[in-house]
Amino acid sequence: MVSQSQKKNNSNTYFLKGAFKLKDRLIAGGLAGLIAGVIQNAYGAIVKAVGITDRSFSDFAEVLVMNKTAQTITGGIVGFIGHIIVGIMFGVLFSYIIFLTSHKYNLLKGVGYGAILWFLLMGFGTIFNLTQFKDIPPVPALTTFIGALIYGVALAYSLKMIDQKTRLL
Repeated sequence: MVSQSQKKNNSNTYFLKGAFKLKDRLIAGGLAGLIAGVIQNAYGAIVKAVGITDRSFSDFAEVLVMNKTAQTITGGIVGFIGHIIVGIMFGVLFSYIIFLTSHKYNLLKGVGYGAILWFLLMGFGTIFNLTQFKDIPPVPALTTFIGALIYGVALAYSLKMIDQKTRLL
């Protein structure tokens, strides 16, 4: 026989493919932000590797953490970790925005969210005179804008998929 407390615990616990338990939107938003951050970082690494731009999202995060780019493997790791942490934080914020509004037009909200983040983060980087943010040429500015849109769409889509798998949101 199942006790009342066991029923309550079972109804509050959600599973994502059985790998781990999810209980709230903070976790869902963080996970969606992590996924979107990795996708955005991969895009940034590709456009930098093929020579379209001279900076990636990890480079920006490296400057936020260390106030410079180290141009070393360790510096790249620090930048990647910093970028993922920022992605997680903004994923949590987005999950609460969706909670306060609705699930309608989720992808459109993701595009708008990414565009607003791009404008705010680039603006704050310029205001605080951070090295990677100074005098950004048009092409790197455009590639980071596209990356921000990719982040927003990936975030909204990931959050929607997490919700469908867990009924968390």
